[in-house]
Amino acid sequence: MDLNNEIECLCLARSKDGYNFTVETEPILFPDKDDFGRLNDPRITYIDGWYYLTYCSDPGDEAGKYEGIYLCISRTKDFYNWEKVYKSEPDNRDAVIFPEKINGLYVRLDRPFRRGYKKENGYDIWISYSPDMEFWGRHSLLLSYLDVPWGSNKIGPATPPIKTDKGWLTLFHAAEIVQPDGYFPPWMWEGKPLGFTKVYRPGVMLLDLEDPSKIIGLYKYPLMEISADYELDTYFRPNVIFPCGIIEEPDGELKIYYGASDTHVAVATAKVNDLVDLCLA
Repeated sequence: MDLNNEIECLCLARSKDGYNFTVETEPILFPDKDDFGRLNDPRITYIDGWYYLTYCSDPGDEAGKYEGIYLCISRTKDFYNWEKVYKSEPDNRDAVIFPEKINGLYVRLDRPFRRGYKKENGYDIWISYSPDMEFWGRHSLLLSYLDVPWGSNKIGPATPPIKTDKGWLTLFHAAEIVQPDGYFPPWMWEGKPLGFTKVYRPGVMLLDLEDPSKIIGLYKYPLMEISADYELDTYFRPNVIFPCGIIEEPDGELKIYYGASDTHVAVATAKVNDLVDLCLA
């Protein structure tokens, strides 16, 4: 991100072990003109020979502040040549695409702002389907923020789902607003004004393999709690764990890549069967 010109770009990092990365010096994807310099919340899914990238265009300058937040999908085969295939109506963001078609259709989870962009209203996770990634329909509510006690501010998709024998293992994020004298200890807010008291944490659920609009298991607690220094960093936005990427290793280990405090990228590991068991407990 260029802090002087407020342009957000996508860069490419490569790794052989999932821990040590080499970051290319030049961005591989720039915002389109109608993105107003903002390209954020990217998630990527490989399907049918293409890498599909979902991201949101979130205008923040004077020219774009009335535009709303758009959900976009672009695709590539080599990470250097991109084709935009979809742009939503406002307001929507935080989309993930399933890694295979279900009943002949692509499947997407997203988070529309159906109550208007107001802090006092919560947002939910929706599901939709497409024959070609361009036209999406059969929209329906999947999970309400009212069903996640620790997501009283909003919830949304996190990483693309992982297919298991028992269902689609699906991470989501949830945010709640808590005052410093509440459940969370005061040191979590050190260096930040009391007006910013959001806490972001991940959750996990299991969706039916043939009908992913059905939740067959939901872990009722956060999957991770804020604890590390980089999750508490007060430079920009503390108390944030926000997963966007996930890799399943041959031995069943999951590498979960997440944004920490909106300033760091971190990774946590878990066994896929352990997370499935949490959902079904």
